[in-house]
Amino acid sequence: MSETLNTPNSEDIDALCEIVGDVHALVGDVTEPYCRDESPDLYAQPSLVLMPEDEREVSDILRYANDRALPIVTRGLGTGVAGGAVPLDGAIVLSLERMNKILEIDEDNLMVVTQPAVITGELRRAVEERGLFYPPDPASFDSCSIGGNYQTNAGGMTAVKYGITRDYVKGFRAVIPGGEIITYGGKLLKNVAGYDLTHIICGSEGTLAVATELTLKLLPLPACHVDLLVGFESVPESVEAVSEIIRRKIVPSTIEFMEGDIVRIVADVLQKDVPMRDAGAQLIISLDADSEEDLEKRYFALGEIAFELGAIDVLVADTRPFQDRIWEVRRSMREALRAVSPTIVAEDISVPRSKLAELWRGAREIGDSLGVRVLSFGHAGDGNLHIDALKDDIDDERWKALMDEFIPQLFKLAVNLGGSITAEHGIGYLKRSYLPIGVGEMELELMAGIKRAFDPKGILNPDKAI
Repeated sequence: MSETLNTPNSEDIDALCEIVGDVHALVGDVTEPYCRDESPDLYAQPSLVLMPEDEREVSDILRYANDRALPIVTRGLGTGVAGGAVPLDGAIVLSLERMNKILEIDEDNLMVVTQPAVITGELRRAVEERGLFYPPDPASFDSCSIGGNYQTNAGGMTAVKYGITRDYVKGFRAVIPGGEIITYGGKLLKNVAGYDLTHIICGSEGTLAVATELTLKLLPLPACHVDLLVGFESVPESVEAVSEIIRRKIVPSTIEFMEGDIVRIVADVLQKDVPMRDAGAQLIISLDADSEEDLEKRYFALGEIAFELGAIDVLVADTRPFQDRIWEVRRSMREALRAVSPTIVAEDISVPRSKLAELWRGAREIGDSLGVRVLSFGHAGDGNLHIDALKDDIDDERWKALMDEFIPQLFKLAVNLGGSITAEHGIGYLKRSYLPIGVGEMELELMAGIKRAFDPKGILNPDKAI
């Protein structure tokens, strides 16, 4: 913890508990569920967990904490994988879990107004009932929160066509460390009044402000949808096909890449018959359209392109059971990998789409040189691969030494290919020491200046992100 921050004493704990009520405050062993997020091997006990009901209580908590220089870690639903929600050094956890209501679905302006702890999947389903569509869909959409998505600028599988969280946030209400409530934007498609605070806070990982309300843009729900499963002999063929498909002016809503070795692991773990399990790689390609005629025209064209580029086969999944069968494989990948290697270092790298084959090949070469098994899958349509290093039976001391070599080498490879060391998981705590690999000295200083402007005492999520 920073030397300027303090550990809450009994007087502080009593005062803060009074703001939310004792029933909504936790101290001691009962805070255990808040000691971690989904990050591997990172655990820290908070001095206190507070669960405010509304913006006023958030404001009162931050004002008190700022006056006494007490560290605050804001928590959505704890699904992050970079340690961003772990309360290091006895920080206070500000859990927004009670602020979980969709406040308005505005069909006239195609907007939804929501509190931060609404589960992303529940919001998507709520607007779909009105014939509307909120595209961002991180893999954890049935367990992560909209507020967490905003603080990490989450992406997902549809980013290739529809973009990521920041493309849909049009306004917010938030509380900054002094307890002041700030607002920006609203149900507007155009707004150039000053610096865009919406985008400055988006992706800041809880280090600048606590968002209490978000206004999100919606789209009309596409009328028709189909998934294609495309098999290739090799990984390079599959990822090179991705750029060619886009070059031919077909923009699917999703292009997911699955390395063949992982597909076979999933098949074995789930004990299920998986289509084209012997392929070197597979792509799941989703198309949507406003008419069946247009959809059919597009998937026939895409199939022709795939075969032209060397596809083994193209399977059309136009029924829900077949679609579920395909997507079960993709969504089970991390779980299946942990079944064969409980310890995994999982990185999410972003590069220009045209560099995907070089990224995959380079990651494999780094792994081979260190004797580490490396497997990849991810959002090939937007150049984002999840690259996983598996510990297998390597002993703990040797594993740590190997990862101290593997991670910086992988990040330098990504940057040399014109990419980023993290596409959607964020920096959090686990990647903070590596940030200078991907961000220049002047850029880091500008980021630090923004942090000082919002949070002069550094109470919000200390030792995270920058």
